[in-house]
Amino acid sequence: MSERGAEDSPRTTAARPAKTRQIREALQAHEPLEVPALPGRTNHMRAGVLLPLRVTATHVRAIATLRVGTLRHGGEVCFPGGRPDEADGGDLARTALREAREELGLERVELLGRLSSMPVYTSDFRLVPHVGLVDEAAVLAPEPREVAAVLELDVEARLASGSVEAIAFDAHGIKGLSPVFRIDDQIMFGATAHTFYELLIVLAPALGHAVPRLEAGDLTFEAVMAAQTGE
Repeated sequence: MSERGAEDSPRTTAARPAKTRQIREALQAHEPLEVPALPGRTNHMRAGVLLPLRVTATHVRAIATLRVGTLRHGGEVCFPGGRPDEADGGDLARTALREAREELGLERVELLGRLSSMPVYTSDFRLVPHVGLVDEAAVLAPEPREVAAVLELDVEARLASGSVEAIAFDAHGIKGLSPVFRIDDQIMFGATAHTFYELLIVLAPALGHAVPRLEAGDLTFEAVMAAQTGE
């Protein structure tokens, strides 16, 4: 499942390095934040996450996965990642690369920059996302025990739409909008969706777009969670 358009022609191939440079410069200039812990959570445990980008002259696509239903957070759309292990030496970038290699078979990734540390609502973890450039010819090899499907999001198409669907919430005295992204029949939500929305904010000026606004839709968190559990 993916959002794919026309492939590059020889005429457009020369534009690829320029687009990659624009993305790299935008991410390197970005200053990631430490988003505070959510109400009732400590969010003190960190997970290294990779947000893989596949760049061509005509498209910028983010690669996400649908988690196998039997895993924790099963049935959710996420980016490859997990908790650090001893071999990572406390380096969450190494964690992100290792997890991407284990989940998707990604071997050659250029780290472009970091996004904000994002707390997770359903646990005390927080995502520490690193954006990585994947070779456009890389063949993905999803691990079937962890990955039910590979999903792609067309970054420029999302930017060109001008708006992002969101869930309005009012919890613990805090009101706001939480972005969601529909990918075929799946929905990306929560910390992962906030991370992808931050990527859109960072890349919008570099790719010649306005930052897409959040617009409340008809989705609720209850409906999204029920869909994950099949209720």
